[in-house]
Amino acid sequence: MFHGEGSSFVNSAEYDEVGDVESSEHDDISDLLRDLACGLDDRGEFEDEGNSDVTNEDLNALKMLSDDYGQELYPGCDKFSKLHFIVKLLHIKLLGGWSDKSFDLLLNLLIEAFPKGSALPKNYNEAKKTVKCLGLGYASIHACKNDCILYWKDHANANSCPKCETSRWKSENKSLNGKRIHKVPNKVLRYFPIKRRFQRLFACSRTAALTRWHDEERTQDGLLRHPADSPLWKDFDHKHPEFSSDPRNIRCALATDGFNPFRSMNISYSIWPVIIIPYNFPPWICMKQPNFIISLLIPGRYAPGSDMDVFMEPLVDDMYDMFVHGVRTFDASKGEYFQLRAAILCTISDYPGLGYVAGCTTSGEGACIECHQFTRSLRLKNGSKTCYMGHRRFLHANHPFRFDADSFDGVVELESSPVPLSGKEILKQTEGM
Repeated sequence: MFHGEGSSFVNSAEYDEVGDVESSEHDDISDLLRDLACGLDDRGEFEDEGNSDVTNEDLNALKMLSDDYGQELYPGCDKFSKLHFIVKLLHIKLLGGWSDKSFDLLLNLLIEAFPKGSALPKNYNEAKKTVKCLGLGYASIHACKNDCILYWKDHANANSCPKCETSRWKSENKSLNGKRIHKVPNKVLRYFPIKRRFQRLFACSRTAALTRWHDEERTQDGLLRHPADSPLWKDFDHKHPEFSSDPRNIRCALATDGFNPFRSMNISYSIWPVIIIPYNFPPWICMKQPNFIISLLIPGRYAPGSDMDVFMEPLVDDMYDMFVHGVRTFDASKGEYFQLRAAILCTISDYPGLGYVAGCTTSGEGACIECHQFTRSLRLKNGSKTCYMGHRRFLHANHPFRFDADSFDGVVELESSPVPLSGKEILKQTEGM
């Protein structure tokens, strides 16, 4: 409420209403299947229906899902369909933190309790396969052990790195007859295709409508209530009027940081998830965890360091295509197709992470990204560390601290503060790299 949104209780209730699980699931699942079918239809606006690709795996899976929605849970059951009941069970498993084994035991008990001919799955894996079409998978891309390249595109079939000549495989095991070879890669990058995840935002009519909130419902009175009120957002809209003409186009942030997933200081490991955060939504949804889209999982015992750009290649390629060309998307709230585009406005990271993501120097003699080559660094002889001086340069010209040499380093400060580099200056410095 201190940012001018009014009562936060109303906003929270509206957010809960979007994810309300106690609403009419029968109607919701029916609408979901219809919207998914429209989203999977990648034909042109005016193409004949006879041109549909019947071999499309997603469409076939959706057809099976639709059949499960129309199938009775058991003979004579008019309250639950097979799909409706499985979705409810899986949701309760998630909320309750059940183990897979406990879920299997429950299914066995229900199969015994229900009348003969029930359509319940036998185990958890079978239940997951039933609703597989509702989820989105990921692509496994092999990487060089030394982070030189990704084995994709031109290097997709290579068995060794062309730069360091390290083998792609950690181990190669042949079967007894020698026909089958099981190969284990040294390093695997998990990439969650960002295009389909942006499209999925529009598969639900409620979520699709909220992507336009920043343009249709945001209070515009000069106060900073939303990222859309920031100078960064306004400057981007001014530079790219065609992009900003459709409020459904996604503006987002990219956030990343490394952590040890094993909860043990004895094991040295640093995995780096890369998160995409859409900023189109209202502020009470914007920074909630369900709004975060994981796009990359970068593995490794150590941080990727300056090789972060190698692992970013799949995401950069897709985001560039999303910005320039876009992807045809079905808007469930309006019942129409449109060309969805997306752009990354900013990145969120700590200072070491900034060095990895943006390629800045964040340690050593030129560690300050604001002062760049004018950074005043001093190496401490006893501490063997680098400290940074010259802070009085940022005070106004007549400030008394500038002339108080005795209280500081014995020097009167007369220099002006360094000017941060512009984007064009940075591009000029890095164009030969």
